[in-house]
Amino acid sequence: MRLCPPRVLPLVAYGLAAALGCAGAGSATGTGGVTAGSAAKGGSASTGAAGTSSSGSAGTTGGGGTSSSGAAGTTGSGGSVGPGAGGMSGATGTAGSGAGGMSAGQAGTIGSAGTTGAAGTTSSGNAGASGGGGTGGICQQAQIKYVPQTPTVYLVVDRSGSMFQCLTTTDLVCPTKTDTSWSKLKTAIQTVVMQLETDVRFGFTTIFGTNPAGGGSCPLQTALTLADDVKPKLMNYTDIKTKYDLLDTMWPNPSDATATGKKYESPAMYSIRAATKALMADTTPGAKYIIFITDGQEDFCDDALEICASDSTVGALQAAYTADVKTIVFGLQTMRFNLPAGVLQAFANAGMGEMTVPGLASGLDTTAIFDQCQGVMPWKTDLTASGHPTTRGPTATVGTYGTAAGPTKPFQPSASDSTMLVNQLSMALAGVKSCTFDLKDVNGVAIKVDTSKLTQAHVLIQGTEVPLSATSGWNVDPSDPTTLIFSGAACTTWRLPSSTTLDLQFPCGSIIFE
Repeated sequence: MRLCPPRVLPLVAYGLAAALGCAGAGSATGTGGVTAGSAAKGGSASTGAAGTSSSGSAGTTGGGGTSSSGAAGTTGSGGSVGPGAGGMSGATGTAGSGAGGMSAGQAGTIGSAGTTGAAGTTSSGNAGASGGGGTGGICQQAQIKYVPQTPTVYLVVDRSGSMFQCLTTTDLVCPTKTDTSWSKLKTAIQTVVMQLETDVRFGFTTIFGTNPAGGGSCPLQTALTLADDVKPKLMNYTDIKTKYDLLDTMWPNPSDATATGKKYESPAMYSIRAATKALMADTTPGAKYIIFITDGQEDFCDDALEICASDSTVGALQAAYTADVKTIVFGLQTMRFNLPAGVLQAFANAGMGEMTVPGLASGLDTTAIFDQCQGVMPWKTDLTASGHPTTRGPTATVGTYGTAAGPTKPFQPSASDSTMLVNQLSMALAGVKSCTFDLKDVNGVAIKVDTSKLTQAHVLIQGTEVPLSATSGWNVDPSDPTTLIFSGAACTTWRLPSSTTLDLQFPCGSIIFE
């Protein structure tokens, strides 16, 4: 059914509010008007046709077009009101005895003529019952005010030993704190969190552990306990800064840089699983994200082969996406950055639920993962938990892989460039604002857009029209006409903090309640 009469409906998806209805539909308002043929004698009382009084005591009523219910015309172009709209005011007539005559034959007071519609006229004395269901017009410029559901973002930050190496010298534990990836990233994160803490619920945790085989501790491995955890909330800059400042007092000892059980390890897969678990338990409305920041090879707190740890990390990122937690990946570039080619790309694709290609050396396929990792117990545990085959073959992997990489790219700022770090973190956080609008649930009712009428519609962001385009504008998914999508430049514009209002103008009949 069409959206008439106008209704005010909240779009619950993405925290949108919209006013939808049929405006510009040429409705005949017809308030007042003659009451159904007030005849004195012998007047026929067919609806809408006014009788005349035979005694002359009652003034003739006009041929005035009453709307069928005396109220606003229903959907459509309404039609122009017939001649004599409004009728003359006359004296009270004497009740007649004619067939169908109305008692007391009140002459109508001057009625309000209906607004002339775009199509279809009514005959004298009769307003169209539906106004002809006219075409054209705009089915109420549905202005959508973006009331953002606050996103929740867990910052998952590498705290392995490589983060404390000097950026400009070969020291494994840098005596100059400000010359480290850890310090540069700390400054950048605090800058961005301070700027956005009113709009984003930030949480903070680290990728951290030491090797239990050498007397260390890796609690993430068994309990999925978040290391150095700061729970997500708005206005969280102070708490995150306090945690960072505390961790600065725990600078690793140079003598521990290579000592098993003491050097800081990088169990990323466990941190991602723990953050995912926490975000799944967080019932605050809004999208959930992990920002995964690393500067080198992952492990299981045990210096295991990187190929095995990366596979488990891909599996953890894909599981997070399945749980509706997206991950944005940062690979800090340093003189010691040694992740194999393609690993960061695999992480970025896995974190966004896209086809993922394993980051393997040239000439290898996924069977190499099984061949090299079958003796690594934490990897075997993850493989069993994945539900994938546990005997040699191309699918005997923790992650799920395809033949072509998805479109998402990892951020790869230089760890020594503070400005680049801030800019890319800001860009990443702009991406938490969705460019897809789901119209499937409007107070429990789905709205479907007629895709054959898209060229007649208009979409504006902050009052500026956006072109209809599948690559750099707005469009409706042809396979799912309840989904409106911004792409390319339009998505970039929408994600600006200043972009808060959409104006959607669709032709009448093109928006349908199901």
